[in-house]
Amino acid sequence: MDKTMSEELPEKPLLDHVMDFLEMVRRILIYIVAFLILLVFLPAPWMLPNSYDPLIFAFMNITNHYMLDFQHNIFSRPFAILFGVNGSRVVLISHGWFDSLTAAILLAVLLAVTVLSPVIAWEVYRFVEPGLYSHEKRIVKRYMVFALALFVSGVIYGYTVVMPIIFSVAVWLATLGGASLFFSIQEFYENILLGSLSTGVFFMFPLVILILNKMGIVSYETLNKNWRYIVFIGYVFLALVTPDPTPFSDLALGIPFVGLYFLSMWLVKRSEKKQKH
Repeated sequence: MDKTMSEELPEKPLLDHVMDFLEMVRRILIYIVAFLILLVFLPAPWMLPNSYDPLIFAFMNITNHYMLDFQHNIFSRPFAILFGVNGSRVVLISHGWFDSLTAAILLAVLLAVTVLSPVIAWEVYRFVEPGLYSHEKRIVKRYMVFALALFVSGVIYGYTVVMPIIFSVAVWLATLGGASLFFSIQEFYENILLGSLSTGVFFMFPLVILILNKMGIVSYETLNKNWRYIVFIGYVFLALVTPDPTPFSDLALGIPFVGLYFLSMWLVKRSEKKQKH
């Protein structure tokens, strides 16, 4: 029979499983904290020897320029021209002594979660591996690689495409109300962190659909027959959860949503063909 060696061993007590889980969490936290410390204290090599700029603050300056230079950002420039804010200059301000440091930590967390996601996934796999059959190990590995690819792609898309568009819309709305373009640096990076990570989670939609298919909840026939209604509901949902009230960020997320939906249909169809054979 196709069984792992762990099945021949006596089952662990519940307390041992809890301790293994806590040990996994401890290792993941150590990786993340170590990564954050490196970002905060290591100097940016391209700034040496002229000045000592911690790596994370150098990344902050790059992020500020990328997100707020509407004249040169290829994604936000068309919207900024449309709204007449392509020449606007946004100033990020600190309301407290440590707001810039807090903002730096928020960006460091985004980098840590993205860069270390393979390591985190491996630690999770090591935790669940002893309880898996050998064929289940192959399936779990394949699903985890697929989930990682979707999540990282979503984070990159959220950072590079969605957030610059959202900020261009936010600047336009601020100018409509006659406000000066002074924004909190902490809120700026909170939006980048939440927006990028939520887009990464959103991109895992095909994996959710595939799991629901494995559970017998959805089928290819259902997805194919009702795709217009599901896409419409998806757009309505995006309109409710995206931070700006205009349709532009919805469009930035809606286009990949349609692609992800049809990818889900293809994966479900492929899976059902394999099950029949």
